[in-house]
Amino acid sequence: MQLPILSANNTDISALKSVIATLQNNNINLQANNDALQEQLTKACAKIKWFEEQIKLGRQRQFGKQSETAHTLNLPLFDDNEADEVIETVQPIDAETEQVTYSRKKRNGSQRTIDTSKLPRETMVHDLSPEEKMCPCCNEEMQKIGEDKSEKIDYIPTQLKVIEHITPKYACKPCDTITSAKKPESPIQKSMATANFITDVVIKKYDEHLPLYRQSKILERDGIDISDNTLGNWAMGAADVLSPLGEALWKQISLSKYLQADETRVKILKPDKKGYMWVYQGLDSGNRFVMFEFDLTRAASVPDNRLKDFTGLLQTDGYSGYVNLGKREDVIHMGCWDHARRKFVDADKVCAAKGSGMAAQFITLINKLYKIEREIKDASNERRYQARQEKAKPILNALFDKAKKINALPKSTLGTAITYLKNNEPQLHRYIDHSNAQISNCLTENIIRPFAIGRKNWLFVGNEASANKSALLYSLIQTCKINKINVRAYLTYVLNQAHAMRRGEIDPTTLLPQFINSEILS
Repeated sequence: MQLPILSANNTDISALKSVIATLQNNNINLQANNDALQEQLTKACAKIKWFEEQIKLGRQRQFGKQSETAHTLNLPLFDDNEADEVIETVQPIDAETEQVTYSRKKRNGSQRTIDTSKLPRETMVHDLSPEEKMCPCCNEEMQKIGEDKSEKIDYIPTQLKVIEHITPKYACKPCDTITSAKKPESPIQKSMATANFITDVVIKKYDEHLPLYRQSKILERDGIDISDNTLGNWAMGAADVLSPLGEALWKQISLSKYLQADETRVKILKPDKKGYMWVYQGLDSGNRFVMFEFDLTRAASVPDNRLKDFTGLLQTDGYSGYVNLGKREDVIHMGCWDHARRKFVDADKVCAAKGSGMAAQFITLINKLYKIEREIKDASNERRYQARQEKAKPILNALFDKAKKINALPKSTLGTAITYLKNNEPQLHRYIDHSNAQISNCLTENIIRPFAIGRKNWLFVGNEASANKSALLYSLIQTCKINKINVRAYLTYVLNQAHAMRRGEIDPTTLLPQFINSEILS
């Protein structure tokens, strides 16, 4: 700016004031511009750091170890006095079991004992011929003094056979009547498949994750041509006839007092869109069950509607879709420490000093919570509650207090982990007040993991209807597993009982895996 030329003899006070005001205004504008540029630079640096962390984390996930097991971290999270105060609380828990000390012979690492007690047994005796039993020296018959035994495990390939059902017809000519014996009912009307065959198709697809087209190829190799469409129709037909079991399983939700919930995506071929498989696991003693439910949306309306009659403990991973349920007075919403720890593990992976940064310090304290859980695993409910209050509570309080004192970039991996901790503090704290509660949602994550593996193999489900039917079959299989019921024996049995169940001759609830008499399956 060009300043006005002032006379030495006649100072223009007014002009000077104007110049000063202009300069001050320019200075304010420059300062504002500088502040704006500084803010942009700060945001740009934060964004660059975030991208660098994501690239590093992505590379680690692709090429590094997948385990969440943290390193052995010994750095203090608190000052010396605070650390000592918290660590003193983490002492071995006296579970109500007797400790037995004994010595064990070191086993050769190359030898492994395989339990064969549950397999059918065939005995083959390899004896000498009468001539070989004669002593070559004195020609006297040798006496048996013992025997050596060894076991070999044999594999018999899948055997397919045709069962031809013949029902003779009888007629009375004078009465003009015809009668015949009653034929056994097929699980699926107008289907050639027996319950055994249908069960095999279902298990291979929904438990062993073998796509139908590959099953069809295997059957062709074994001597019979059955299309994958036909196999799919049999699997969906099984879900249809077993639908009363699904209805009975859903009724257990309103009876349960402790549920875990999770969800995962699934692609729908017709129409070409994504859907979600929601999973609910009941963890009450004597009534453990798993329910899969398909829906096109991940909105809160899905669990809100499904759990409208549920009251009790609900444990989730912190997804906002469960927030409405957590606001109900009759639902106690609990969080998942696996998810909290996982976020700090991710933050530690992108830390320049891996294993020694702030994230590592949080992991150390979280691991102490898990150590307590391992030590009280077999303790009584009363002892579990006492141990959590005395030993876990101080660690929890210290964790959350420390999280509130740290100012990390909100969008950084460390900032994300700390934000998760702060936002879910009430839910993450509640498990210590309920002796039957788990520290995390991992039991349901383990249930949903096989579904995710299967999804990679068959990529999608055909349509919404088939997704719902698949959900039922997954539910029955997983409920069998958590109740230690033989899946093949169970599905074969209930398929043979399906028509009687649909006619109302059998109460479906009595055939649920958690309630069925296991003796009838043997």
